[in-house]
Amino acid sequence: MENSLQGKIQLLNWNKDVTLKNVDEFRVAILKLIESDSAGLILELTDVAYLNSAALGVIADAVLAAGRKGKELVIAGVQSTVNEIFEIVHFSTLMKIFTELNDAYDYLNGAAE
Repeated sequence: MENSLQGKIQLLNWNKDVTLKNVDEFRVAILKLIESDSAGLILELTDVAYLNSAALGVIADAVLAAGRKGKELVIAGVQSTVNEIFEIVHFSTLMKIFTELNDAYDYLNGAAE
């Protein structure tokens, strides 16, 4: 996992599927992302093909926690398999989801609506 900062936006690049074996590690990484000083937060899932239900709960909780702190968490780099999961649980009503990382940066920087 990689954390990087570009301007006022903090990125967490999560690069493996989330299963029972690593959901706690995923939760800790997400919490660190939310605790950063940045108002714009991106969870990049480019290399992720599977998220279990616990991971979905972690993401949903993180979006709400970020909002309570005046921050916005968006998801970028969504593969088709993960996008199907997000569609089933209607995640697009809870957060912004982008196929391309650059689109997420543009959105958080105010370049795109």
